[in-house]
Amino acid sequence: MTDKAIQVGDHTVSVALSMARNKMLVPKVGVLPEPQAVDIQQAMSELSMALGELRTLQPRKLNNALEEAKEEIEMAHPDKTEAAESLARAAKIAKEAENFANHNEILVERFTPVLGWLGPHATRVAEALSLITYIEKLNELEQE
Repeated sequence: MTDKAIQVGDHTVSVALSMARNKMLVPKVGVLPEPQAVDIQQAMSELSMALGELRTLQPRKLNNALEEAKEEIEMAHPDKTEAAESLARAAKIAKEAENFANHNEILVERFTPVLGWLGPHATRVAEALSLITYIEKLNELEQE
């Protein structure tokens, strides 16, 4: 496991990268976008298409988790905690897909704007993707 830093807007967040299906899950982008800079509808559409290419044993559960996240995001005042929980479930199911390792680069690319939009609520999703974020640093960012 190696330590790296990802910048969230003006903040740097420490992360540890771990192995996923014998391949390193490494984001190509070192900077997550600011939440207000993300077109979350577009990001979710692109993420859904990428996740749809996986051969998972639980496609219905994956679709349900994505639909729950989309429903929350479409609300006038979305609860980012709820959206993050649904997206974390989707990420966990996706990691179980037999072809996850072949798609991990595009999935990290598609998850990046979503993680930016979630801001400090992205912890659950990052953990599910094996991007283990130091929760203390995110809590510091949330308090600023």
